[in-house]
Amino acid sequence: MSKNEMKSNPLSNQSPNSDHTYTPDHDENKNRKFNEKLFLKMKKLWPLSKISGRIFLIYLLVVLLGGLLLSIPGVVVNDNFHWSFLTGIFTASSAFSDTGINIADVSHDYSFWGQLLCAIMIEIGGIGILTFKIVLFLAINKRISLNDTQTAQSERGSSTTAYTIELIRDGFIWLTIVQISAAIVLFFAFFFQEPGTITQNMVDIGGGQYENTALNTVSPFHDFKLSLWFAIFHSTSAINNAGFDIISSGSLQPYNVQGHYSYLIQVVFLMEWILGGLGYPTFHDIKRKIRARRAGYSVKFSLFAKLNFWVYSFFLIAGPLMVFGTEMINQDQSMIFNYYQYETGAFGVTSNVEILSAKPMGVAIMDIIFNTTACRNAGFSTVPINDFNAGSKTIMSALMFIGSAPSSTAGGIRTTTFAIIMLATWAIIRNNRQTTAFKKTIPEITVKRAFAVFFISATLVIISIIAIYSDSAKVLSPTQTGDTSVVQILTLITSAFGTVGMNPFTGEQMVAFGALSKIVMIMMMFLGQLGISNTLLVFVKPSTKKMYGYLEEDVVIG
Repeated sequence: MSKNEMKSNPLSNQSPNSDHTYTPDHDENKNRKFNEKLFLKMKKLWPLSKISGRIFLIYLLVVLLGGLLLSIPGVVVNDNFHWSFLTGIFTASSAFSDTGINIADVSHDYSFWGQLLCAIMIEIGGIGILTFKIVLFLAINKRISLNDTQTAQSERGSSTTAYTIELIRDGFIWLTIVQISAAIVLFFAFFFQEPGTITQNMVDIGGGQYENTALNTVSPFHDFKLSLWFAIFHSTSAINNAGFDIISSGSLQPYNVQGHYSYLIQVVFLMEWILGGLGYPTFHDIKRKIRARRAGYSVKFSLFAKLNFWVYSFFLIAGPLMVFGTEMINQDQSMIFNYYQYETGAFGVTSNVEILSAKPMGVAIMDIIFNTTACRNAGFSTVPINDFNAGSKTIMSALMFIGSAPSSTAGGIRTTTFAIIMLATWAIIRNNRQTTAFKKTIPEITVKRAFAVFFISATLVIISIIAIYSDSAKVLSPTQTGDTSVVQILTLITSAFGTVGMNPFTGEQMVAFGALSKIVMIMMMFLGQLGISNTLLVFVKPSTKKMYGYLEEDVVIG
């Protein structure tokens, strides 16, 4: 066959100068193999894991977008914060992480649209973005992929993938019912209860003259639209343990002053954040228990629910008792048990406090109960946080560091982590090789992770304290001793990490903090929301199983 015949013959697969068969798909196969190799190489170089890395990126994008929107003039009405991207990111981080620490005053510095944006981020942050997606898919009866299920499980689910969808549905329905019911009660409370505008504490206005401290209150009293908005916003904030309020620059203080006490509002808030901090698996277990009882058989609570319940209940009772004891030791000089007068120094810091008269004991006890339980995961306050002495703030910092349940709207190392550490320590003391609770053995890998979470969290808190003290010393030092500043920074950082919102610093101090201090707080709020366990997994990829091990050698420890 001639060369011309070969060219004209479509059935010919022979190259004129080659003994090999030529195939038309040769180039396509070659390109496909090249693309596969390139994809595998890029996948290997990509630093983030599949599930936790996905959550991390979504959270980061939400905070950045929210920060941009919250810096737009009209959304923020305070001229000082127009196009202040760092302030916007700080507020967005606080809202999305359900924390409540702010540089700007949400009640006065943001318009309705800014407050609405905060409420949306609080809701989505509390539910969880991927969890919210699961709920929407359930509502429209759309099939949920295994990938979405595993991601939602990491964000708000349990240790068992099979129960994740049911667990999320039960938790979401329960919390929504509580949120709507609380909003109805709060609407009537806000509409009919007039808030106070001053406290019984006196501030020096110069020339030896004192006047009652003003609260800069926004009053919804007898205002239908404002009462409705207050009810929706604060019910959303309370159930998600956010600590955000639009009542005043002093949180719920207008409803805790003489002639304007509203314990109905305080109790509703308290009940919401307690329920919001129990965690989705707990609600699922309660539903299973009720369903089983109706059907005539019994089921046991999961180990998660048992550990969470006992730790949460212990600190719910022990926390206020410890703070009460700390304040009672120096009752005559306690600003919780007494009204006082004071002066304000640089950055609005309180100084030269003098006791005026004793508070009614019932009022002081309620102040301790509300604010100490709030520091577990909520962040609302009915008295200035600095009214508590240094010992009380240290106790509250420990409570904020521990936080509430995993798979809930709260932060911290979580109740189950604390429980496992205590159980493992007790097992070591008793020379037991296994960590057990309620006739169950906790896997060794879980125990190791619990200690890793604690160590990393404590290290981050210490580094953050040092960074803020170094970066913002001028803001801290004018009228305060170093020890006082350290306790206040400890309170602030554990509040950020626990996504609580207790802030011992004034608004002027927060504005004057250095950029590094603000970035450190943003990072701590972000980590508190994401969780140290998820953060550890962000950069961890599946590793190939090693078919060998190394010899053991004991090491002497302290």
